[in-house]
Amino acid sequence: MNVERSPKGRRPRTTDASRSPLQIARWALDRGRRLEADLEIYVQRGRTVEVKVFQGEVEAASVAEPGGLGVRAVRGGRVGYAFTADLSTHGVDRTLAAAVANLEAADADPFMCLPEPSSERYPTPAGLWRPGVAGMSLEGKTRLALEAEAAALASPDVESVETSAYSDEEVGIAVASTTGVKAETESSFCVGYVVALAGRDDEKQSGLGFCAGRDPGELDFEAAGREAAERARALLGARPCRTGSYTVVFDREIAAALLASVVQALGADSVLKGRSVFAGRLGDKLGSTLLTLLDDGLAAEGMATSPFDGEGVAKRTTSLIEAGVLLSYLHNSYTAAKTGDGTLSTGNGMRGSYRSVPGVGATNLVVQSGEGTLTDLVARVGEGLYVQDAAGLHSGVNPVSGEISIGVTGRLIQGGGLGAAVREVTIACDFQQLLGGVCDLAADTRWIPLHGSAQVPSIAVGDIAVSGSDS
Repeated sequence: MNVERSPKGRRPRTTDASRSPLQIARWALDRGRRLEADLEIYVQRGRTVEVKVFQGEVEAASVAEPGGLGVRAVRGGRVGYAFTADLSTHGVDRTLAAAVANLEAADADPFMCLPEPSSERYPTPAGLWRPGVAGMSLEGKTRLALEAEAAALASPDVESVETSAYSDEEVGIAVASTTGVKAETESSFCVGYVVALAGRDDEKQSGLGFCAGRDPGELDFEAAGREAAERARALLGARPCRTGSYTVVFDREIAAALLASVVQALGADSVLKGRSVFAGRLGDKLGSTLLTLLDDGLAAEGMATSPFDGEGVAKRTTSLIEAGVLLSYLHNSYTAAKTGDGTLSTGNGMRGSYRSVPGVGATNLVVQSGEGTLTDLVARVGEGLYVQDAAGLHSGVNPVSGEISIGVTGRLIQGGGLGAAVREVTIACDFQQLLGGVCDLAADTRWIPLHGSAQVPSIAVGDIAVSGSDS
């Protein structure tokens, strides 16, 4: 059975009240038992800090303590939802009543129900909360952002730093329901990112550097600043390359962004609505035998790691694509019930916050790595295009049709090394070409917090159409 306690027996650090999120959830649930509906209470309490610096001074700083409670009421296949930031007795009673009242406006759906609790204990991923986020002062966090900015400015050709920022979050979450779910967890995470601008003559190029983890004291902000500078400087002198078909090596950040769109199309909600290019493709060979893609809700360093999802269903590791074969979609309890045939939730009932009902979303995307460094991968490719950055990722990638058309910058791969810088070119392909064309991978995996949470290596894909210059 699941043990109802605060993680490691501590009072959660994410609330300024004496009650833990689970205590609040159970109290609210008790107050709603008089109502004629199954109820689920989701409580979120947290603290966030963000600091931005510019030219050695603080440009903006914010400290917030977001939190509240959401109520999902289910009766006869109908669902009503309401939420509040007011955790007083009056605020909670009003929200409970509103959720039940909203049932009258909902259509009945026979697959809508609250999940039952698991007979097994929740997994216990270690180290989700670290003391450094709460223990470091705002001044200390500001110094980290200033260190990153100074490191970027110390690099030749860097004229300015557009952004140098530190942000973090501590959050405590609890779920309790009339079906018997009772779960609580807490976590912390912090990110630093820098955008440097390098210039030469009238030309300017930008580069991004970042670092991420659970404790700010363990992150190298100076390295993030140097990374931003190096990536900006590498693009100076960029020109369009020739139009043609290239073997493209995608930088880890770009690979993570593209695969995040692919996984969006693997959500069972999109599949059931006929809005996914992968509908009806379970068991099909979608990609190269070199490609294995996991959704790992328990990955130790993943930003989306926790014992359970937004419905209190235990998270797990799901093999989405293994050796190129599509093995699974991502499910919450509703899509699993609607799919039938014994399908179970994969622990991907994700919420943006207490303000929203659980949808279907990825946790941590993990790509099985290959061999060697980026330099080694480039040497094996020999001739091609290295993509360092991309524009139009939101508008140029369509998860419904699977079409990809994005502007990119990077460097030519010439003679097994990185050559001339490239800009003002467009690559075009689709999800099938992207997955099926994977011809090599490096072993330089890195956690990327920029497009969700992903651990991805540099990836080479063959026969990509590149539109640049005809001369």
